[in-house]
Amino acid sequence: MDALTLLTFHPSCDESRRNSVMEQAQKWCSDEVVLALQSSGSTGPVKTSMRDRSLIIKSIEATARTFGLMPGMRTALAMDVHGTGGRLMLWRALHLGMHCEILPVQRKVEWAGQLDFLALIPQQAMALDAGAWSRLRCLLLGGAPLAAEQERELLKRSSGHAIRLSHGFGMTETLSHVAIRELGRGPSYHCLPGVTVSEDQGALCIHAPERGLYHMRTTDAAKVLNDTEFEWLGRLDGVIISGGKKIFPEAVDRVIADALPGHPIGFAGSIPDEHWGEALVWYSEELTAVERQDMLQVFETMESWLRPKRIVEGPLPLTASGKWRRKGS
Repeated sequence: MDALTLLTFHPSCDESRRNSVMEQAQKWCSDEVVLALQSSGSTGPVKTSMRDRSLIIKSIEATARTFGLMPGMRTALAMDVHGTGGRLMLWRALHLGMHCEILPVQRKVEWAGQLDFLALIPQQAMALDAGAWSRLRCLLLGGAPLAAEQERELLKRSSGHAIRLSHGFGMTETLSHVAIRELGRGPSYHCLPGVTVSEDQGALCIHAPERGLYHMRTTDAAKVLNDTEFEWLGRLDGVIISGGKKIFPEAVDRVIADALPGHPIGFAGSIPDEHWGEALVWYSEELTAVERQDMLQVFETMESWLRPKRIVEGPLPLTASGKWRRKGS
């Protein structure tokens, strides 16, 4: 069977979407040995790397073993194929013989029938309607951080449905995710088959020979529990230097989320400041007067150097790839 027959397009897909997907599908179905992958550009300039098809197949097969993906299963593509996540979703379906519905790239994701596997960024998952949860077997989140309040809300919405909810850890250099964390089961990420981890002066190092990686030092801070399990602490290149103190904004996120369950979504970030160098701030969706007072009271319980200096309310600032833009101007 021609692998391209596995693809169907949602009626709402425009010509640009159809053309970009078909271009990448045809590349996978060609005899090209080396294929191009692009970083998201969320932490620096967009970078293109050329990777051997055999290494990409190892990543695909590790995902298939982890999630029990098989020929004939149904998936959907809701991400842009210009990025690694979208290309791997498409190539994964073609390589494994999975039927794949191509959806428009938008926050509100809608598809037809049942899906065995779907990958979304957290903002897309939060926008799923009630009926979607009954038509989904496995949801993999990635491409952006997952706030504690988002995790609680997704677990609540999926309650009563037999859905596996996971958050992936990976990057373009690792050919998509190398570890996953099951939502609601603690902070630990568990490595996929063929992957081990170690720590180098607080930085996470990834060892995945099948993917051509040998102790790759990342820009992520982690607590390594053993060679296949770790807790993610934050990005080393995203650390905020405020008043001479190093602050991982992700740690501030966790403190506030734990103190204020059910509060509007928000995250810690920084803005340039003459006194502090970088002033720690809290970006939040619009708050009521009561919610604002509750948050200020939580701030007072925090160590002074970890305390956001002010709340910035309104639409949450995001990068082009949907990640939180923590550094303000």
